[in-house]
Amino acid sequence: MFNTAHFFDCSGRGRPRGYFTGELPPPHILTNLSLTSAQIPKSPCVGVQLNVSGHFSAIDEKKRLTVFSDIKNTIEQKSKSDRHHLKQREFKDVDNDGPATEFSSKDQNVHTKLFHNCQDLLSPAPPITSASGQDNAIEVNSEWTEKQGKNCQFKQYLLNINQQNEKRHKKQDQSYRHDKILTNLPIVSESIQLPLDMDSERPPILFIPCAQFPDTYLSSTTMPVEFWRKYHTKRVSFVQKEIGYFSTANRANRHRCREDYRYLKRLLAPLEAKKVGYDLNIGAEYLEAKEPPASLESLMWWIVNHKSEVFVNGKFTFQFLSWRGTLRKIMQSLFDHTVDWRIGVIRWKGCHFITVFHTETELNIENSQSAVEKRMCYWGHKFEDYVSKKKPDIVPSPKKIFSSINQATLGTYTLVYGSEIDACTVDSQLDSCNNKQVNYVEIKVVFARNILDLHTESSRKYAKWWQQCFLAGIEHMLLGFRNESGIVEALQPVSLKDIEKRAKTWSASSFISFLNEFCAFVHKTVTADYSDYDK
Repeated sequence: MFNTAHFFDCSGRGRPRGYFTGELPPPHILTNLSLTSAQIPKSPCVGVQLNVSGHFSAIDEKKRLTVFSDIKNTIEQKSKSDRHHLKQREFKDVDNDGPATEFSSKDQNVHTKLFHNCQDLLSPAPPITSASGQDNAIEVNSEWTEKQGKNCQFKQYLLNINQQNEKRHKKQDQSYRHDKILTNLPIVSESIQLPLDMDSERPPILFIPCAQFPDTYLSSTTMPVEFWRKYHTKRVSFVQKEIGYFSTANRANRHRCREDYRYLKRLLAPLEAKKVGYDLNIGAEYLEAKEPPASLESLMWWIVNHKSEVFVNGKFTFQFLSWRGTLRKIMQSLFDHTVDWRIGVIRWKGCHFITVFHTETELNIENSQSAVEKRMCYWGHKFEDYVSKKKPDIVPSPKKIFSSINQATLGTYTLVYGSEIDACTVDSQLDSCNNKQVNYVEIKVVFARNILDLHTESSRKYAKWWQQCFLAGIEHMLLGFRNESGIVEALQPVSLKDIEKRAKTWSASSFISFLNEFCAFVHKTVTADYSDYDK
């Protein structure tokens, strides 16, 4: 569809810096790499089954001795201090080819010596007594009832031993599977020297000329970017709400999308400050984190499933459709003059579809990332697993994402965009239809000892955090403070309003006003609908 799209550039080539231009030819698109998961053999779990009887044959006796031997080995391995030297004896009164024999008192004494540490032993059937006296019968029945009670206790003891064996084998099976995963996964990330030198300066960004917008190019449609305080005085309304959601393993493949919460992570604990010790380097050599594709395929999948709600009387009920990252990139243009960007716009049925096309400079930055920068990207994904899973996976799955569909009224325009969500609070109610309440949380890991080291008052880095949360309606963030070795030592929740109040070098109203002017510029510039003749 974007073969004849309008492309907007923010490079400032051939004109005063900070101007937007419109153009028709499309740029090139690169494909992303994908990893394939290895097949993991499953180790069988060993179980023991025991049939208790007062009479037994020679084969049953061998099974009984086998079970007793397993119990003996379990007791010996459980604790060195509680070991007992057990003796085994064979029964000479059992004939393999003969009929079943009764369990004699002699044999019972043998088992008593064999398991002298366990008093709840298997008891034989009651002896056959004559009915010559009633008192004798009562005594025999009383003795048999007592022995039957010990028999039930012994069954429970065997059941407990069996459960311990199953847990032990399950633990060994999980350890085997983890080792097998690490053996089959290829090493794709370079190793780095820890601890990191955080005082070292990063190399300057290499600005690569754009073939689509050369230095001599001048556009007839431009939009000046003024100083941010001029936008601060302008008041533009902004109302946001969630209208849908979906989970996907690939944003560029509609067949991998499902309208459920399967990939939404839930925090393990409430939002509170506490000390932790999360090692973010585990599994780092087996994954190289990549940015998700900028395709609108998954968003269009959701639009088609909800066509009756968003497409009325032959046109869409909103004017703009994009990802949240695209809107954030536009809002950040007030301050970020080091890297250019390029987006494509198509108008169809009254809606402007906006997507990002990476410039040569952006592609060069992504392809020339150092091993340290790649490791920092991995740390963010690993930290999300630590705070949302009791047993984090060896290698996280950054491709499995949960997206929220947001609808915002910006001035006179209506925007629909998808926002990738990190996690929700532990008290969020997802299954309730009548009283559904979901509180999303943004998760970040930073190099600091506490909140005072972030300098949120002067640094414009945290303006990106505010934009990310504000557009998705997220009110709280969970920060992880790491050291030079990639170890998270403390957690600290932060309110979005606190960051906004502390800011002195940027304001929320300036970002909202600038985004409104950009939407007005696109709406005025791109007026013709896309048709089949434009292919």
